[in-house]
Amino acid sequence: MLSGACGGDDAATTRTSGGDTAATTDATTTDATATDATTTDATTTGDGSSDSSSDATTAGTGDGDGDGDGDGDGFCGDGLLDPLEACDDGNSDETDTCTTLCLPPACDDGIVSGDETDLDCGGGCSPCGLGAACIDGGDCQALGCAAGQCAYPTSCLDLLAQNPLIGDGLYDLDPDGEGGVAPFTASCDMTTDGGGWFRLSLSDTDNLIVAELAVDNPWHKCADDSAKHFAWITEDQVTPDVSPGVNQITDVNLVYQNPELVVDYTGPQMDAIRDAISELHPTTRMVALTSDDDNGDYQNTLTAGHEVYVQGKTPNFILLTPGDDGNCGGGADWPLANSQSGYYLWSQDPALSIVDGQTGLTDDDLPGLMPQDLLPYKVRLVVYTGGGVAFGYEQQVILVR
Repeated sequence: MLSGACGGDDAATTRTSGGDTAATTDATTTDATATDATTTDATTTGDGSSDSSSDATTAGTGDGDGDGDGDGDGFCGDGLLDPLEACDDGNSDETDTCTTLCLPPACDDGIVSGDETDLDCGGGCSPCGLGAACIDGGDCQALGCAAGQCAYPTSCLDLLAQNPLIGDGLYDLDPDGEGGVAPFTASCDMTTDGGGWFRLSLSDTDNLIVAELAVDNPWHKCADDSAKHFAWITEDQVTPDVSPGVNQITDVNLVYQNPELVVDYTGPQMDAIRDAISELHPTTRMVALTSDDDNGDYQNTLTAGHEVYVQGKTPNFILLTPGDDGNCGGGADWPLANSQSGYYLWSQDPALSIVDGQTGLTDDDLPGLMPQDLLPYKVRLVVYTGGGVAFGYEQQVILVR
């Protein structure tokens, strides 16, 4: 039951009830212009506790964050934009436009954010170092990504596959992968016939190997140009490597170089390259020739004629000059009219392996080379009559992939 009293126009009332007893206190202002008293209701519940309500701001809600909304202290991640926050999308996704720092993704924010593939690198940020997470070669300083980690590409072709817009140039490669030969710098052709070619050259005088019987009984005795399948040079520009004046068998260990740096590859580096390739470019086939063979057949008789052999990854020597060419003339009367050398152009593809000049063979007689023999370790030059032999490639720069 509620009872009350009023005096004047304003009254402040405190109401208390508990059990069956009610007490009412009336307080009357003495001046109509006085401030209204605040009314407080306190109700005692059946268990003896009490509830209080007030028109004043509830304790603890304040405005600690200073945004003027009276909602208390905000925090990054609550989905509400507070002062000093650039954004707040209320989630923990670091790949969207707002990170858990309540800032847009940045390349120096100390977290993997935005399109980064690892901490502050990859994607639109600076490339990552070796071993960092990646999606493709563009995420990595080494330009290679293998099994989701930054690594050196294994070949020019691998490099191109991971970076389709990359151009010709020098690149660090690791053909045998981690733990083998240390990465080394290779010259890559990324434009010719689909690109992805290693560029190499023979590290030898004139970039080809030549042996002749003697200066006055030379390798270019025939009427044609003995160097015609070596595109960069003519026969009168060639300095023979061997010219002893007697019959000879000469083994030459082949050294290959980076033609852009003019630096020789080491033996282990060449082994790594050999294992990474399967084809010669059609315009840089291997070339062997015999000149003034006198129809000799050294390959069978071991007594007369000229031959060129190579030794690849297999231990046996491979004969590159299976035919015979004719007599180009003696020391005093060379060249005989219409005399030609015998030329043999080799590829891994039998259809691209052909003969030219005087050989007594057809193109079908050349079966093609195994990929592991395209960059031989050694060449054997046999000169057992006048004239001579030569070994090299069609172009000064060899393309393999």
